[in-house]
Amino acid sequence: MKLTFRYGGLDAKGVVVTSLVVVAMGVAVAWLFATSAGAYYLAAWVSAVCLALVALCGLSIPTRIILSDKTLELRCLVDTTYIALESIADVDFVGADGFKKKVPIVGSCGFMGYLGRYVDVRTGCIHRLYASNRKKGVAIHTSKRRYLISCNNPELLVAALNEARKLAAQE
Repeated sequence: MKLTFRYGGLDAKGVVVTSLVVVAMGVAVAWLFATSAGAYYLAAWVSAVCLALVALCGLSIPTRIILSDKTLELRCLVDTTYIALESIADVDFVGADGFKKKVPIVGSCGFMGYLGRYVDVRTGCIHRLYASNRKKGVAIHTSKRRYLISCNNPELLVAALNEARKLAAQE
């Protein structure tokens, strides 16, 4: 058995945050180039930092979730996170409520998605977010980590993951 789930597009907040950040970066770089009076080194540094931030977030965008017989793979453009099915303690569809009271430690805050490490202010637990749409959130708790992901069909993912966990436990 091998099932693939797509992450899907950004939700409305993600689109607004991404648009605002890109516009702010563009305005800052343009202003620095326009007012630097021949000393373009500061503008060049700010442009390089902006491009590096866009590249880092762009390469961290989740692309798909692959559920196989033994593992759940969270694939990004340059990285893959493997979660063994026997280590998964709980899976639940949480929707937008799962994203409430989460503060980024290192994360994108909606810029190109919800990526990074976030702390839950109520419990103090650290969550790893791989999400693009807050309304389609799925919480996965393992013995060591907590993940918050999203996909186009979250109910189907939860059902398939629970079934795969039962089959893996029987083996």
